[in-house]
Amino acid sequence: MSAWAAVLGDAAAHGGTPAQLANRLRLPTALVQAVLDHAERLGVVTVAGQGRHSCGSACPTGSATPPACAGCPLSAG
Repeated sequence: MSAWAAVLGDAAAHGGTPAQLANRLRLPTALVQAVLDHAERLGVVTVAGQGRHSCGSACPTGSATPPACAGCPLSAG
């Protein structure tokens, strides 16, 4: 499995900070951060507290919920 797939899969399944993902996946935090940054630029993930859908305001719901919101206690999806 690639680092890209591992990071995005873990973020979708468990959420957390880049450091938490790196710890769970046993990857360098800088690599995890780079994957998340690139995925955000591509629109694959939404990082909580940044962008249009800041954490706690206008959280997407239903089928529009991005994988990065999985596990977020604020996400209704």
